[in-house]
Amino acid sequence: MNNNNGFQEMADYTSRLAKVDPVEITLESLNEAAEYFVEKLVPVIPESLMKKQHMRDHILIEVSDDKVTVSFEGTSFYWRFIENGTKKIKAVHFVEGTWQQQKSNIEDIMTQKLLKKLEGN
Repeated sequence: MNNNNGFQEMADYTSRLAKVDPVEITLESLNEAAEYFVEKLVPVIPESLMKKQHMRDHILIEVSDDKVTVSFEGTSFYWRFIENGTKKIKAVHFVEGTWQQQKSNIEDIMTQKLLKKLEGN
């Protein structure tokens, strides 16, 4: 007997939900989104005018137990001055600008993997 009340469909859906490891999917999605963000960020990072290390050579994506972090490894102290400016340095807003331009793409990356898992792919 075919019962079209939607109960079986919902039962199938929730059984697929139970099989998804939220931590694993979340970390995979965050890592994929972080890699995409870095890919888009690197070309717009200003080079140092001094003969010092460049920030684009020190971007680091770190995956820990429950989070993914993007940082400027050896130049982490200085990126804020370029991003936000100082009395003597005009603000460039390369991080914020990249984030605003790519925000919807990053959100899509983060949700696609979860949706595919929920669909059973």
